[in-house]
Amino acid sequence: MAAPESYVQKLQHYCATNQIAQPQFQDYSDPRGIRTAWSSSVFVQGREYRANLWRDYRYLEQSREEAAEVAWKALNPVPASNGPSQVHYNRAYTTSR
Repeated sequence: MAAPESYVQKLQHYCATNQIAQPQFQDYSDPRGIRTAWSSSVFVQGREYRANLWRDYRYLEQSREEAAEVAWKALNPVPASNGPSQVHYNRAYTTSR
């Protein structure tokens, strides 16, 4: 069984299919006392998409994956549904004692 495709791979494929420049990742650091937090963003067609969370450096790859997910979902929106179906009853609901 093949491994599921990552959002980074999906984003790269999206760019190749649409003949636009490949996504460019940028990593950010924020010193916080004795530790440093890291986050990532990705640029696609001149627009920046940022990861929401800050992480330890060991998890920077997850931050890049999160940024790619944000970009992927922005570039490929899910069509809105008509909402939940409503059930209509023929009889009124009453309480009687």
